[in-house]
Amino acid sequence: MNTLEILKRPVKEYMTTDVITVLTNSQLEEAKTIFDTNSIHHLPVVDDENRLEGIISKTDLLLLMDWGTKYDLTSSKRKNAFLLKSNLAIDLMEENVVTVGADDTVEKCYDIFKENYFHAIPVVDEDHKLIGLITTYDLLIAAYSQPMAVK
Repeated sequence: MNTLEILKRPVKEYMTTDVITVLTNSQLEEAKTIFDTNSIHHLPVVDDENRLEGIISKTDLLLLMDWGTKYDLTSSKRKNAFLLKSNLAIDLMEENVVTVGADDTVEKCYDIFKENYFHAIPVVDEDHKLIGLITTYDLLIAAYSQPMAVK
């Protein structure tokens, strides 16, 4: 399949569906643990009914943490522990999140990525419930492999 054919394919063929999420009232400590134990860079924030409320990037979390952490300073670790326990996902998340639907095209995602500085787009249904996530990495995979079968 060539690039032009891939661009016309639906997002659902390339999106990740087993998305790890946090609730809006989750402590940032939970988000850090998720980033530290999983190979992910984007963490959608949802409400109790799995409706998308925002997204946290690993970069946003790292920028929030004290710079001295990289030097393994005890004082920085102490500050970060307090910071991560006393702030919630809703405090750090980006609220104005661009989303796509499962039937939107890969080309739409490409255009969004091309015009913005983020690397993940949540995929939502008509009720704004999270059903997946598509990333720039997913588009690279799409460009160099065959589409997955839709279930």
